[in-house]
Order: sequence, then structure tokens, then C-alpha cells
Amino acid sequence: HPRVRRQRQMCIRDRNVEAIQTLQKIEAEERMATAEEQETLARYVGWGGLADAFDETKSAWANEYQELKSLLSDEEYVSARESTLNAYYTSPTIIRGIYHTLEKMGFAKGNILEPSMGIGNFFGMLPETMRDSKLYGAELDSLTGRMAKQLYPKANITVDGFEKTGYPNDFFDVVIGNVPFGQYLSLIHI
Repeated sequence: HPRVRRQRQMCIRDRNVEAIQTLQKIEAEERMATAEEQETLARYVGWGGLADAFDETKSAWANEYQELKSLLSDEEYVSARESTLNAYYTSPTIIRGIYHTLEKMGFAKGNILEPSMGIGNFFGMLPETMRDSKLYGAELDSLTGRMAKQLYPKANITVDGFEKTGYPNDFFDVVIGNVPFGQYLSLIHI
């Protein structure tokens, strides 16, 4: 039903806006997030499925469009708008299944990489049996990567594309994640 869908989208948008405002406050005060602020940041789910909020021609989303334009820097806005096609975070069920498989394979600790980490849900659900591992992550989206750094200050997180990280070969014991794959139509103008 369209009305239920719109309500769900507004709830997601509200949580995202609250997380962005919280991050901006933390960064303005040049400090790390409190436990309560981390809870707010952890509710951020990206903009997948919310393309209408970035479309100035959608009159039903006019207020949200203006709010996002004023809330985000130009660079953050462009990045958020571009992420509407692929910013879907992995469900806890899938994350638990991946860790269960790693445990069955005998993995207990080592260097763990998540190359497209979002806010770090895989880090947040790391099983107790793997807590001695060292966590490394990369996130292309600046806003999301900065939130991940606030959520997991002991992890080594790079806010850039994975291809620019410079990690040495054979350094990681495990690479985990659910990298956003998609088929996108590209138009090249010559």
C-alpha cells in the first residue's frame, strides 16, 4: 500500500536525519560519540530506496528535499543521492550466518577486513569467539564512514574507496561483507 510505504520511508528518513545531526554535533565538538549517541548513529541505514527525497520534482517530498539540501554539504548530498541505488544494509540474519560459517571453518581470530562496510554492521555483530581479531574497514561514502569511525573507534577504518587503501597483500585472514553489486546502465558520450 502506498501510504504504508511512505510512512516507512519517512521513518527511515527521520532516523537518518537524526544520525546525521548527531554526527555533525559530535564533529563540531571535536570528540568521540557517547554510548547514547552511538545508538543514534547505529540506526542510520543509508538512502537505498529513498530516491524521491533527492528529486526536486517530487512535490510530496519537497520538504525532505529542502531539508537534505540544507543538512548535507554539496559533496555529502551528491554521495547520498548516488547511493539510493545501492545503499542497502545487510540483515542481521545474513551476518550471523556468515559468522557461523566462519566459526565452522575454524576461524577464531585474525585480521578481518570489510571492504564496503557502511556503518559497520558486521563489526557490531562480531561474535564473542572472534573478539580478539583486529578489524579493518573501508567505506567510500564520507558521511557513512565517519559514522562507522564513531561507532568502532578501535577499528582501523578508511573513508575512501577500497582500491585506495594500500593494504598489503596477504595481510587479511578473512574478508567479510555484502558488497553492493548491481547492474547499472552507463551512457558514454563521445
